Amino acid sequence: MSDHECDPRLGCYRPAVFSLEKYVAGTTTEQVRRELGLDDVVKLASNESAWGPSPQALAAITAELRNLWQYPEQSFFDLKEAIAAAHGLTADHVFVGHGSEVIIQVLPQLFCEPGDEVIVADITFGRYAEACKLMLAEIVTVPLRDFGYDLDAVRAAVTPRTKLIWLCSPNNPTGTVVTAAAVRELLDGLPGHATLVLDQAYQEFVDDPAAVDGVELLREGRENLIVLRTFSKAYGLAGMRLGYALVSPRICHLLDTIKEPFNLNRLSIVAGPAALADRAWMEACVAETIAGRELLAVELVRMGFRVVPSQANFVLADVGEDSVELWRRLLQRGVIIRPAAGWGLATWIRVTVGTREQNERFLEALRAESQVLSAR
Repeated sequence: MSDHECDPRLGCYRPAVFSLEKYVAGTTTEQVRRELGLDDVVKLASNESAWGPSPQALAAITAELRNLWQYPEQSFFDLKEAIAAAHGLTADHVFVGHGSEVIIQVLPQLFCEPGDEVIVADITFGRYAEACKLMLAEIVTVPLRDFGYDLDAVRAAVTPRTKLIWLCSPNNPTGTVVTAAAVRELLDGLPGHATLVLDQAYQEFVDDPAAVDGVELLREGRENLIVLRTFSKAYGLAGMRLGYALVSPRICHLLDTIKEPFNLNRLSIVAGPAALADRAWMEACVAETIAGRELLAVELVRMGFRVVPSQANFVLADVGEDSVELWRRLLQRGVIIRPAAGWGLATWIRVTVGTREQNERFLEALRAESQVLSAR
């Protein structure tokens, strides 16, 4: 008997809720310290910045603490102006939210009716599908090809019922990108009822000149494109929960109509503009990240593991054994990584790029705990 059948109280709830999968976050530093009694812990599981926020952002947050007794200004004027200026757009193209996950949650509320279809990849960020399932949309899954998007297959999956197409570039957890030419071709061929959501949370780490930058496409006046960005990765503000969408003014107005009031706090409102102003800090952190990404990829390949070429701040690698068991053993050494079993990749791990010292510590722990390496 299902939970729904055995508990009469559940009859008053929406059935769609019971189809959802709860989001499983990466293991936290606090968990490892609390459960294993370890003080020296390296977290390379959640794609955070090892260098943290800009000092300018920290100063702005500190100065704003005295104003926490007041609600934030609901228009978020200064933040939207700063984001718009950074991308060569106007403020009426900017929709902000308490992390990009909240924006992912609200987009199906605007677009999806029961029975509508949305297209997602089989290996990508899971919240796209979950947010749409809650609105009773049907999920159409398109397999990746060699860990990258197959846009021909995506195009073939579009039907008269398609409302949203979700692309993540760089893709989480693979780190692969789609090209600007391919995305432009996809957009040109979409029917008027379909909108492309391009999640570019990791865009700052991209150094492939052929990779798509959704902002450039928006500047062309695309009405069927939504670009998601965040301050959680390159700007080191994951704990602040600050994300945004760049969209046409019409869509932005509609999103502002249905969102919750005061959907940002006063600290995030001042942190965003300060972080954008300190571009030198962000670029230095990105440069360190790209160097660390190369180090991890080279060393993992040298160990004999397959590595997916990444344009993000993480690396996906096949370690040739049960990744969950390896994750547990690495935890005992105070090293947190992300087993990719939740994406159906039973022998793969995703490792966030850290500082040089953190990267070396992970590699040392992996050499010590890998059953594949010890069997050679």
